[in-house]
Order: sequence, then structure tokens, then C-alpha cells
Amino acid sequence: MKLLLLPLLLLMPVFGDQAAFLRKAEQWMASTEASKRQAAYRTWLQMGPEAMPKYETSLERARRYHQDAIDKLAAGPRNRPNPYAGHELSDDALRVERERILPLIRTDWKKEPKQIAMLRDEMATLDDLHKELERSAKVDTTDFDQAVEGHLEALFEIHRELERFDPEADSRDLDDDELREYVLEDHLEASHLEELRRRFEQTREFLAAHEAAKESNAGHGNWASGTMKTFAEILNRERLLLGLQPLRMDEKLSDAARGHSEDMARLGFFAHESPVPGKKTPWDRAKKAGFEGRGTGENIYMGSPEAQAAYDAWFASDGHRFIMHAAGPDTLGVGISGRHWTMMTGRK
Repeated sequence: MKLLLLPLLLLMPVFGDQAAFLRKAEQWMASTEASKRQAAYRTWLQMGPEAMPKYETSLERARRYHQDAIDKLAAGPRNRPNPYAGHELSDDALRVERERILPLIRTDWKKEPKQIAMLRDEMATLDDLHKELERSAKVDTTDFDQAVEGHLEALFEIHRELERFDPEADSRDLDDDELREYVLEDHLEASHLEELRRRFEQTREFLAAHEAAKESNAGHGNWASGTMKTFAEILNRERLLLGLQPLRMDEKLSDAARGHSEDMARLGFFAHESPVPGKKTPWDRAKKAGFEGRGTGENIYMGSPEAQAAYDAWFASDGHRFIMHAAGPDTLGVGISGRHWTMMTGRK
């Protein structure tokens, strides 16, 4: 209350200089400090009905000022560049390439080596673009956001004040959130800035989800070996480039995968269908291991104990690549026995 009373007293035209008062009031209505704006509104209202036409005019001028200020911020002046502009360029470039490359990843190339090499080159392109996106998403937007939000809040307040002069105003029945949308729709640059901020936050949330999955997978205890964790990291990095959600390793699904790898090594077979009673299909094995979810795919490999070798082999085989880069799963099981590998995907 004290913060509002002091400006209120300062603004009252006690010495009869109304012109000076109007100049000060408009200065404070153009401020991004809420206390100054509120003081100006209250002082105007205390002046009585005869001052209301001038108050309405002053509000209109203040509205134009805040709209212009947002336009200038969006344009990115040299002393305060728009931090979202760089992210927009990076995000647009990556989205275009993802839309072009993801169908190639999901095309059956009949394991043609030249086509697989082409896919690896395309993934390298995505990697370069994604590094630019990651850099743009690390920019500190705090000061810029505060400036924009200050002007937006002023526009919402001014709109409410102008409703006093228009009994038929469409916005009278809107709550604060609805009014925000109403005002944004009426201002192109402000609406565009909100969209850029939303996309920026989406990128940060997506990166955070992948980082959280990486930490979760790395933090598993005795049941997950270093090779299993390395494979999960390789796979999730590629899924990140493609814009797919990360896969979190699951102990039960990994138990099912490891059991199948051990059975193949011990019994000398290499197939998705197992001769072991009760473990015929991948879904039988997942259920038997206690996985609480829905299985979505299984890959098997025999050749090298190295994680990168297993990933590369599956990437070069069309159906296996489809499973690794499907959009639906959120869970990963990895099981290794010597040179035998099994990976399973599922959805919790």
C-alpha cells in the first residue's frame, strides 16, 4: 500500500499545473513498473467526471506507446536483441530437415549399403542443426522477458481501464486469461512473440526430458551394465535428433531381453521365437519377467559386444531401424550375453 500511496500523492495536481500533471501521468502510464501505472490510474479517477475525456485520450496514447515498445523489442534493437529470433531460425531449419529425413529413416531400403550411407549423412546434417538449436536454447531470456511482460501487463490494464468508456465492450465478460488472448490477437508482434516464447519453452522442455532420461539411465545400479547404458545413450541421442521422445531403461524389460540373449547363446539359436517353454514370443518373455506395460518391438543381434556395433547393425537393417525410431514407445530393455544382443521397446 505504501508503494502506491507515495506516487498517488506525488501525482495529485496540488499546485494547479494540470499540464505538468498530465505529462507526469502519461509518463507513469508508459512505465513498466506496475506501481507507477496503478498510481496514475487512481489519480485520474480521483479528478472526477470532467477529467474523464482526457483520461480516455491519455489511455489511448499509453496503449500506443506500449504497443510500439513491444514492436521495437520484437525487432531486436542492437542494445537489446530479441533472443527468440535466433532460436526461431534454428528451430525452423531443424523442423524442415526432420520432416524430410524422418520418412527416409522409415523407408525400406532393402539394406542397400549406399542408401544406409545416405541415411548416416542425413543424420550428420541433423546433428549439426541440432547443435545450433541447443546453443540458441541456452540463451538467457530473463531481462527480455521482463521487458516484454511489463509492456503486456500494461496493455491488459489499459484495456480494462478503457472498458469504463465503452459499456458494450466485447471484453467485459472475459477473465484475465481470456483478456490476455484477446489483447494478443489484436497485436501482431505481441502475438508473434508469444508464439516464439512458446516454441522456445517447448525446445527447453524437450531437451530437459532427454537429459532427465539420460540421467535416469546412467543412474541405474547393479542391474544395468556400462555397455547397456552406452547403448541407451547412443539410441536416445539419435532419437533426439529426429525429434522423438527418449526411452527410459526398465529393469524388468531388460531382464526379459537379457534372458533371451542368454537363451540364444546357450541353446544355439538366433530368432525372435524361443523354444523355451513360456518364453515363446517377446511379449511372453516381457510378461514373464514382470514388465508392467505393453511391448512394442524387439531387435536381436549377434556379432560384437560393443554398443556402437549393435546400434550400427540395427540402423543398417530397415525393420530394426523402424523399431529403434518408432514414435510410440517410451521404455527400453537391453540384454547382452557375450556377442548376443536383445533390445526391446515398450510403453509403460
